[in-house]
Amino acid sequence: MDKNVHLDPKSSLILGLWKFHERVGEKDLLEVANGWAEDENYLQLYIRKVSKDQLGIGFAYKGDGTKEVHDQYFNRTSDQLKRKFGNDLVGWDIASSSTLVKGF
Repeated sequence: MDKNVHLDPKSSLILGLWKFHERVGEKDLLEVANGWAEDENYLQLYIRKVSKDQLGIGFAYKGDGTKEVHDQYFNRTSDQLKRKFGNDLVGWDIASSSTLVKGF
């Protein structure tokens, strides 16, 4: 099985990290990430520590480099996370378009 990521030349990646309050545990974030994993546009999902006692969900999401696709992804996902976690979604760090140099 080829584990390398092969992107169409017109594709680009939305890369980022959703950050959560320390009250949100890994179990809750794994539940969300496992649900997202069913979407084939997610090329990578992981949970990591983002600050002293906070966790985040990191991701690579396949897009087409347009502002519209980025905005759709951001609005849909932030709405979902706000509904589930409320003010415990404390931030994000998301690049609108990125280009993968090396995959695994």
